[in-house]
Amino acid sequence: MIRNLVLLMVVAVSLIFFGCSNSGRDAKNLRLGSWDYSWMNEVKEKLKNDEPEFLPAYEKLISDADKMLEGGVYSVTFKNMVPPSGSKHDYMSMGPYWWPDPQKSDGLPYIRRDGEVNPERNNLDSPQLSRMINSVRNLSLAWFFSENNEYAKKAAELLRVWFLEPKTMMNPNLKYGQAIPGITEGRFIGIIDGRSFASLVDAIALLETSGLLTDEQKLGIKTWFENYFRWLTESQFGKDESSYINNHSVAYDVQSCGIAYFIGNDKFLKNKVDSIPQKRIDHMIEANGRQPYELIRTKAFSYSVSNLRNFFDAGEIGFNVGVDIFSYVNPKEGSLQKALDYLISYIGHKQVWPYEQISNWEQTENNLGLLIRKAARIYKNETYQTLWEETFYERMKSHWSLLVSPELNK
Repeated sequence: MIRNLVLLMVVAVSLIFFGCSNSGRDAKNLRLGSWDYSWMNEVKEKLKNDEPEFLPAYEKLISDADKMLEGGVYSVTFKNMVPPSGSKHDYMSMGPYWWPDPQKSDGLPYIRRDGEVNPERNNLDSPQLSRMINSVRNLSLAWFFSENNEYAKKAAELLRVWFLEPKTMMNPNLKYGQAIPGITEGRFIGIIDGRSFASLVDAIALLETSGLLTDEQKLGIKTWFENYFRWLTESQFGKDESSYINNHSVAYDVQSCGIAYFIGNDKFLKNKVDSIPQKRIDHMIEANGRQPYELIRTKAFSYSVSNLRNFFDAGEIGFNVGVDIFSYVNPKEGSLQKALDYLISYIGHKQVWPYEQISNWEQTENNLGLLIRKAARIYKNETYQTLWEETFYERMKSHWSLLVSPELNK
């Protein structure tokens, strides 16, 4: 009996040892482009110890994930309209600011009303794509922080439906993105619809450590992104988007760099981020931090903050391959930090903003707050950290990004 007891103890210790070894191996090989795995584990430990700082973000994450457990799945094949290719597997969206011409009986061709979103676009694929990405992100993080496999199972199901199952999978291109009725069946600027792929691939990489995606499914998803990356970087649409001198090209950088890191193409990532100072910052940021190509929009504050976020996100992915764009100062004395400081100067001063902003001022300020939080760490700047804590923490304490992105001195 004693011999059997000793044997059972040996088996138990072996299982614990090998379980820990497998977990450690997964963590060691985990490639997260934008999320910080060490920070995530620190936050997880704080939550286990009932420390309150990240509890609002965790509770919101779990609340959202619980709703997603009860939700359906998403697919490009669910739309009623058929793309010009004849295949519902092709992604299709409509330019957000294009509306029927009231002077024409059929409304064609549509006319542009910058900053005003036409709800007709909700009948196509962009809402499906957004919901899928948000759901997979939230569910994968809910699984990681709660260790409840039900979240991971649902995330895995969503990925299978969108990327793998023959009846519902999306073809790896965005050639029918942001169409304009009566003008064009798709535009290169529709590539911006895939901007959030950069965060999705981090969610997928994290989910792969759950054991709830098979090796075949992991390979299938990676192959999909390899094919999409080839289209993104080699098609004329991709080349045109990369060359566009405004927020679109920087959003392209975020998307292409995030995917490149996910599929293991570090050479592309390094070359792309290395080129951002001369190709983007030189042309897009003035000496005082203004971003002139964003200031011509009807929501100039929003576009300026959004594009600076693109720069920050691409720059953070670049850290993985040893590239730092945050200290760069262009020949005009413009820099990412000056762009940030310029926008900070208008916090709480909507009335003196010298450009158009037809809506969403408060939400844009909140988005800027999240950038300030990142900037405090990147620039080791206590003033930014104080601004975050005193002005924005209460407003943004339930945002999911606090769980994956470190703070200064934390």
